[in-house]
Amino acid sequence: MPQQEPPKLKAVPPRDQRFSWPRLTGQLPQVLERLKDLAGGGRGTQWLLAGLVGLLLAVAITPHPWRLDSLPQVLGGAALAAALLRVLFVAWYQGLSRAGGRAGARNLALCLALVVMAAGVSRGWEVFAVALLEGWSGPGLGALAFAAPLSAGPILGALLLGPQMGMLAALAGGLVGALAWPQPAGPMIYFLVSGVAAAHYAGREHSLPGLIKAGFRGALAGLPVVLGLALWQGWLISTDALCAVLAVGLGGALGGVLAAGLAPLVEMLLGYTTHIRLMELSSLDQPALQELMLQAPGTYHHSLVVGSLVEAAAKEIGADSLLAKVAALYHDLGKIKKSPYFVENQASGPNRHEKLAPSMSALILTSHVKEGVEMARRHRLGKPIIDIIAQHHGTRLIPFFYSKACEARRALGQPDPEPEDFSYPGPRPQTREAGLVMLADTVEAASRSVDNPTPARLQGLVQQQISKIFAEGQLDDCELTLKDLHKIAKIFNTILGGIFHQRVEYPQAEEKPRKRHGDSDKQPPGKPAHRPPGPGAQGQAGLRRLGLR
Repeated sequence: MPQQEPPKLKAVPPRDQRFSWPRLTGQLPQVLERLKDLAGGGRGTQWLLAGLVGLLLAVAITPHPWRLDSLPQVLGGAALAAALLRVLFVAWYQGLSRAGGRAGARNLALCLALVVMAAGVSRGWEVFAVALLEGWSGPGLGALAFAAPLSAGPILGALLLGPQMGMLAALAGGLVGALAWPQPAGPMIYFLVSGVAAAHYAGREHSLPGLIKAGFRGALAGLPVVLGLALWQGWLISTDALCAVLAVGLGGALGGVLAAGLAPLVEMLLGYTTHIRLMELSSLDQPALQELMLQAPGTYHHSLVVGSLVEAAAKEIGADSLLAKVAALYHDLGKIKKSPYFVENQASGPNRHEKLAPSMSALILTSHVKEGVEMARRHRLGKPIIDIIAQHHGTRLIPFFYSKACEARRALGQPDPEPEDFSYPGPRPQTREAGLVMLADTVEAASRSVDNPTPARLQGLVQQQISKIFAEGQLDDCELTLKDLHKIAKIFNTILGGIFHQRVEYPQAEEKPRKRHGDSDKQPPGKPAHRPPGPGAQGQAGLRRLGLR
């Protein structure tokens, strides 16, 4: 009779690892991933999550929610908010994920936070307005409702995730925020219109003062709603109308100020890289770019040209031109550590690769990607730029050193080395901006080796390099189409043609013939009198020595 194996005992995990839900302290990314998993689960899980958030919203907007007589209002508000969140999730969040947008766990957390913020801000402003008007016989509570800074949510959404997210926040904030007021119909329409307009204008702004301007412009867009409501209810010619107009301006300004104050905090906590941050990084006075200019001047100039190429091409195909330009400025940041090993920084000096084995040379070249990622993290450039730095070479082969290694091994009767040992680690470009940086980097570097760069030769070079990258499959994971590649090639031809344009040769000044001293009124020939050298002679001698070692 065979002996049965004793049952295996399961190891008991430590006390702090027995629960599946990660701890909040120091584990915010895991918590966000857990929220994403819950939201992406079955319908029951999604309804449960929407119900919990809806209950939180109902408690926030209900006066005295702890009283027993307020229980029907709390439950009704929770059911309405849960249904609204569920509909918005299906209509926007899942659709954006399928469309390839920047959807993720932090986006879901941001959606929920904006809706909760709308309810909290509206309820808090209602409590403040009631306390302010207590014992006051002037304008009513309805006039001050329009001063609630609910445009902060749409502005933040548009700044972090684009106008689509901002308009979603305007819809959710308008519906949820208006429930805190006695007559919610008027404020709901105003919050919706002003929020959508503020999100539209905020998507174009690249500075914190621009967010305040976007909030004010959104309030002006909602002003006709307030005037129409006043005309409909019969208080257009009254003090309430004047107070409502002033409240509209105040609410727009407060919404912009609140969004401008919260934007850096949200960016830091959730790891977003806004256009405001990108504008800061595009300044050539940034420490990382200053270090690149001093340590690797050839790479610095190359990055500037690549930035010009990708910015123009991104505008042509509808990509994020600011992100592409900033990423191009920093894409070769890792060359600082070993700048003399890259040809653009060698000038007329010796080539250090002549004394190295091909494998070592390839290792030095590929290491600049990893070192660039580390330097970008140290300078806190943001995840989008770090990703493009890691992807801008993809998994391409370094053909020069690979062929050199093959020749050396064949001379010794050994098999060829593995191509992976002479290739970049990758990954391949995952976004259109990363693909643009790869194309511009390759084309600009190749254009430096063209003899007599005429427009026809440059056009052939651009076509050859782009076709080669496409044939290698490096663009398979990004969203660049063949139509985009044609537009990119056209832009590259235009800009490179401007860089390598032909100049006319300047005429040389002919020396005048010396005059003979044949006239009686001129000094006779003989030994010239001694004169001290003038400043022109000294300057001419000094100019001959400029630039010489």
